Amino acid sequence: MLKLGSGTWRWRGAGGAPALSNGLWALLFGVSVLTALNSAGLILLLLQHAQLSERLAQTDVRLRELLGEPVAPLPAGVTSDPEQLIAHSQYSRDKRSQDDGPPAGTQRGEQQEMMMMMTYSMVPVRILVELCNSTKGICLTGPPGLPGHNGTDGLPGLKGDPGVQGRRGKRGEKGDLGDKGDVGVPGLPGEKGDVGVPGLPGVKGEVGVPGPPGVKGEVGVPGPPGVKGDLGVPGPPGEKGHVGVPGPPGPPGTDGPLGIPGPPGPSAPPRVARSKNQGVVLANPNDDTLAERMAKTDTILTKTENIIKALLGPTNVTKMESTFGTWMQDTAMENDPRIWVVEHFSGRTVKEYKNMESFQNGSANSIDVKKFFQGCGHAVHNGSFYYHIAGTFKVAKFNLQTQQLHTLAIEKALYHNLIYFLHNSKTYFKLAVDEHGLWLIFASSVDENIIVAQLEETTFSITTYINASYPRTKAGNAFIARGVLYITDAKDAKITYAFDLFKREPLSVSVEFRAPTGILTMVSYSPKNQTLYVWDNGYVQTYDVVFLSDD
Repeated sequence: MLKLGSGTWRWRGAGGAPALSNGLWALLFGVSVLTALNSAGLILLLLQHAQLSERLAQTDVRLRELLGEPVAPLPAGVTSDPEQLIAHSQYSRDKRSQDDGPPAGTQRGEQQEMMMMMTYSMVPVRILVELCNSTKGICLTGPPGLPGHNGTDGLPGLKGDPGVQGRRGKRGEKGDLGDKGDVGVPGLPGEKGDVGVPGLPGVKGEVGVPGPPGVKGEVGVPGPPGVKGDLGVPGPPGEKGHVGVPGPPGPPGTDGPLGIPGPPGPSAPPRVARSKNQGVVLANPNDDTLAERMAKTDTILTKTENIIKALLGPTNVTKMESTFGTWMQDTAMENDPRIWVVEHFSGRTVKEYKNMESFQNGSANSIDVKKFFQGCGHAVHNGSFYYHIAGTFKVAKFNLQTQQLHTLAIEKALYHNLIYFLHNSKTYFKLAVDEHGLWLIFASSVDENIIVAQLEETTFSITTYINASYPRTKAGNAFIARGVLYITDAKDAKITYAFDLFKREPLSVSVEFRAPTGILTMVSYSPKNQTLYVWDNGYVQTYDVVFLSDD
């Protein structure tokens, strides 16, 4: 290792030869590789130039063939070399120009024009395309010439393949509304949804501005004469007074005058009526107003064999989805397995099931009864559906077979303003059937006492009115069995009142019914099998009825 003048160090190898560093070796290797690549590229370009020249000469020959010019054979000494072909082509043009062409100046202009036409007008595009395709994209272009003449339009080319979808443009302006389409085919009815959550109580609205006084109406048509009231309960017979003190005897042989009547004796204790079967004195009914009236008249209630002794049950029939409703079978037709169901306490559709199997499978026929009903006091009797027409003081008889509708007006009855006869089931009129036929139970608009009307089916009319002497506010539900009206308490827990509709007198009764929870919306007696059908908290149930006569 030697140190040079200004502190530069240079390494030398064995024998004094300079040694190259690794970096310098890498640089020399890279220069060598780059030189080799450049040489290979130059050779490739020379080969392509030779091929391009050859194709250019061939193109010139094909152009002259297309233009109808004779193609002279190659002279001796001219090979297929591209440069010689081009030189021969130029020589042929010059010779033709000298042989039969115009003067030199004119010939040069025509030659330039001919070259322009050959280059821009008379050369078919197909040949240029083949030339460019054969040279792998390398096309020779000369200087631009003068614009050519308008040629005829060629035939339209075939439709190319769809290109790549471009960038989405801006949203266009909203177009005009189209024509309204045809009404679509209505879809199938959807399944019944679950019972919704009860809504919040509404906000009480403000008191409206009172309107102007109405015009006085015309005098109405006089109504029919009122129904004659029932006879009162006869009082007990009075006690016979004591015999007076006999007067002094008259003179012998003559009859003296009668003596002075003595004072009346004390009243005897009231007679007590006893049952023929058990001889038990009955208690007064639980109605305070009725008890007071009975105390004044000193009337004693008596048992009859038609009074209900007990209710056995309940037995579940099915679970319903609605809290309110009515489950019915024909109370007159013995061998009719059909079942009719009304869901909710208002509507105008009754579902008819062929039998219990169809009811359990949900296979029903919906019947439109032509008017909206109100409440849960309906009944099916002798092939007709009886119900209260909502918002009116009329009840309806709808024939389930002929679809005929008959109505009957009930005067002086509560029928609107939420003043229900049976508040728990939101019912104004209750239809009931027993062994004696069809009955209608409602509340009077005069004193709000419970009224029972016996109906004649054929003419759909009322044969008689009966005042049951019981306030509607204490009633939970009601039904009729064997000519006796039964009323439950306000919670439907027990039967607390009974009234004999033929003797027109109240009866003492106290029968346990059900637990005082939930909502009982329907109680109907079936005279065919002495059974009570109820709709209790969404369950349809049955109770077996036991009468005193069953003992």
